[in-house]
Amino acid sequence: MRTGELTPRLFALKVGDKLWLGKKVSGLFTLDQVPPDRHVVLVATSTGIAPYMSMLRTHLAHDHERHFAVIHGAKCSWDLGYHAELITMARLRKNFAYLPVVSRPYLEPVPWSGLTGYVQNVWRERKIGICWGFNPSPGTTHVFLCGNPTMIESMIGILSSEGYRLFDPATGEGEIHYEKYW
Repeated sequence: MRTGELTPRLFALKVGDKLWLGKKVSGLFTLDQVPPDRHVVLVATSTGIAPYMSMLRTHLAHDHERHFAVIHGAKCSWDLGYHAELITMARLRKNFAYLPVVSRPYLEPVPWSGLTGYVQNVWRERKIGICWGFNPSPGTTHVFLCGNPTMIESMIGILSSEGYRLFDPATGEGEIHYEKYW
């Protein structure tokens, strides 16, 4: 599978290397390729949540019709970056659901009362449908995947079995967008 074009280049930089930024932001891992009438599910593990935050901050402020959901997995609750901000977004926006999931709840100093397991389990258990009042489907929803490559491959398999297709930037077709974050 193809990896991102920017992330490997950033990791190859050494201390003191120069980095030039243009005025126009561009890339393929954005909501620009998602039709405005399609709902969006953002699935992340650990730091894979980072690219989603600017998407949410931008689109939740203006996008009142379509639904958004974040399924964010980490080993422990303290690894759920942006947790407080995402909880606040979910409280303020009725079209947004935040589903944090912890895979090692036994490591928590205070018992974790939220979802446990892996993001794949949350998807399979149709937890988003409970929040939204309807289940996501390939005809209505685009899914973004970012984080652990094993999670991404597993989710691509699950989504493909449900009729979702990998997004092809050349044709604009497909509902699965992904970025291997390491």
